[in-house]
Amino acid sequence: MPNEAASVSRLGMTFIHMPVDFQNPTDEDFTRFCSAMERLKEVRVHVHCIANYRVSACFYRYRRDVLGTDEAQARADMKDVWHPEGVWATFVAARLDAS
Repeated sequence: MPNEAASVSRLGMTFIHMPVDFQNPTDEDFTRFCSAMERLKEVRVHVHCIANYRVSACFYRYRRDVLGTDEAQARADMKDVWHPEGVWATFVAARLDAS
């Protein structure tokens, strides 16, 4: 979206850009995601990516590892959006305590 940061700011929201290389998601990407979620835990948050793939994978891990959501439920919600394969299957299989 052109001028996304300005558009979001005009709506009174804070914009945080977290680029994630679709071909190479890393545990550092997930750690940055968790840090941002921790900083914003007292407010409503809208997280998105162009296809919702990256965000669904990050939310799956966040819900599983940080919030303690039942793994089967977190996985089912992610799979409503997509079924990660390749590097993304590896990314979602990783655990926060292993990063």
